[in-house]
Amino acid sequence: MENNTIKANDLTTFPLLKFMENSDIAMSIKSNDSRFVYMNEASKDWCNVPQTFDYEGRYDQEFPCSWAAMASEYQTHDRKAESSRCGAEIISTSYFTRHAILEPWYCAKFPILNDESMALETLFIGRRFNFMSISNFFKNIIPSFISLTPPVDVFTERELEIIFYSIQKISAKEIAPKLGISHRTVENRLLNIYNKINVNSLNGLIDYCHNVGLNNYVPKKLLREGVNFCW
Repeated sequence: MENNTIKANDLTTFPLLKFMENSDIAMSIKSNDSRFVYMNEASKDWCNVPQTFDYEGRYDQEFPCSWAAMASEYQTHDRKAESSRCGAEIISTSYFTRHAILEPWYCAKFPILNDESMALETLFIGRRFNFMSISNFFKNIIPSFISLTPPVDVFTERELEIIFYSIQKISAKEIAPKLGISHRTVENRLLNIYNKINVNSLNGLIDYCHNVGLNNYVPKKLLREGVNFCW
């Protein structure tokens, strides 16, 4: 009896493009300078790209779509994905799908590497989120672009959690029970954070976070498994 099991060596000829073309999951490929190379039909529907629009070789900002206004954030995220074998993740809110509904979508990006482990292109996959209030995470702000991958590598995981709450002007006493540590520990770690980036106040930290994109970052640890967002 013939064995039709696929082996690891067979994957070198695996028809990836055919797989993407026949998938109902939104998938696209961008070059390492953020030009679109390929979009399957599901991706064009998700991004609400006009059927007559020639997307090949175009940058995000060249698309006649509302999400094009966030081109600089998307391209910064492309660079982050290219530099990590684990890729990068964001939550983006715009008028998505052919119905042009304002809603959040999860997007994961992964580098496509050559034999020298250099990123040639980026594959990204889009998925609609289920419902949960974003106000569970943000106080007094509703960002349209959320990153689940920190844009800088300066801080520890715990420091990133403290930064996330601090820049929303949540006090150390309020942060402490959220993280299961004392408010004194929060205050001490916040001082260490200030020292790392050469600032001496919360306002200095907030300015820094806006400059590097940390104001749109949510630590993945704060997300519950299987739960997504709505605004």
